[in-house]
Amino acid sequence: MARKLLIAMVVPAVVLALGWVAARPALQVATGYTAKQLCSGLKVSRLPEELLWQQDVLPRMAMMGPLRELLRAGVRVSDSGVSSRLLGVESRAYFESGAGCTLHGEPQPLPGEMSGNRLVAVTGPAGDGELGPVLDQAFAGPVGRNTLAVLVMHRGVLVAERYRSPVTMMTRLQGWSMNKSLMATWIGMQVDRAALSLEAGVAAALSRQGRDDLAAAVDANLNLGHLLHMESGLDFEETYAPGDDATRMLYRSPAAWATAPATGQAYAPGQQFSYSSGDTNLAALIWLQSLKGDDYRAWLYREMSQPLELFMVAEADASGVQVASSYTYMSGRDWLRIGQLWLNAWHGRSALLSQAWQRAAVTPRSSSADGGYGRGFWLNTDGVSFSDLPPSLFYASGNSGQAVVVLPRQELVVVRLGLTANGVDSGLEDLLEGVVATIAPGATTDTAAMEKAHAIE
Repeated sequence: MARKLLIAMVVPAVVLALGWVAARPALQVATGYTAKQLCSGLKVSRLPEELLWQQDVLPRMAMMGPLRELLRAGVRVSDSGVSSRLLGVESRAYFESGAGCTLHGEPQPLPGEMSGNRLVAVTGPAGDGELGPVLDQAFAGPVGRNTLAVLVMHRGVLVAERYRSPVTMMTRLQGWSMNKSLMATWIGMQVDRAALSLEAGVAAALSRQGRDDLAAAVDANLNLGHLLHMESGLDFEETYAPGDDATRMLYRSPAAWATAPATGQAYAPGQQFSYSSGDTNLAALIWLQSLKGDDYRAWLYREMSQPLELFMVAEADASGVQVASSYTYMSGRDWLRIGQLWLNAWHGRSALLSQAWQRAAVTPRSSSADGGYGRGFWLNTDGVSFSDLPPSLFYASGNSGQAVVVLPRQELVVVRLGLTANGVDSGLEDLLEGVVATIAPGATTDTAAMEKAHAIE
């Protein structure tokens, strides 16, 4: 009898324990996402906590159902960061002024030379200009669109700008995967200076980092160029369910750059396009090594923020490497300045980035069957992204409907930022068509002949 009673007690306990172990990755992702997004949202973007819960955290955690209330109850906010606890699993994001928030480790204080880092407004009139009806449509739309900011620059002048309260022109908003286009640019700046090469080997970089185990897991021919073109051949899967590569990288790992090489090679480098945040975070490690010990934030301050007069918070993982897939924050006006940099570089009139680099970055690769991706940028080759807009258009794109769109021949830069829910149309295509129709009528298509005539001006 006693034995049967013991079995009756032990078996449910074992089953419960095994269930908790199986659920642990999902709990780590939930608490990691909550801590990180609330920390940066509150302390970098300075948005209201309720807005962050209703338009960011709770919608992303929809699969958790009623556990979301327990998740919310387990959050603690302090001056030093945000912790999130659920069913015995806890994640913490640590905050450092100017450096932003880091999950699972404290960020390093900013170098002293960055004490003057500040926001500077773009020259030009604020308001809707002649784009009022277009902006009305961009800020309307279905439930969950949540447009927060739209800005339009034409020929270097800010011609339209609108925000949804409480966002203002000073609010630093997350770019998510627009950071990938930034990383491609930062690498381009180093390549232009002969401080880095696209031929730089990945295995050698991993060995320099003391990770010979990861170096042995990747193809000996894998290089930085493959990473920027998303043709690494690594077995990283860009899916966001608990336990998947992307969520493990962002919310469970102290070193985002280590996740992709740990998956090993699925096929040879250079053969196939496969969108991968893991590739970009691995590229960030190689870029960091090219700085020869310089603090990357100081480098960004000197080489980009000061010349462009902008304020950037580019957050690191716990290993000190910038999370280049996801975690840069700037105001709408500063994202606009970045777009103008890309436009100027495309035309060969930037002192920071060469025309050769930017033109190559927006040239489609044969590995991308539809011509929709270049070197860190999404493209509109043959109208693949926006059928009624010029094929020379290129853009940075991020989760939640973030976009910096450049129409180089029309001298247009359009920024759209928001907290758009999964599965909801951000309205970007209608916004772009409205802007072009209003400011550059007749330019909704570039003919193939025009493209050839103006190639590499």
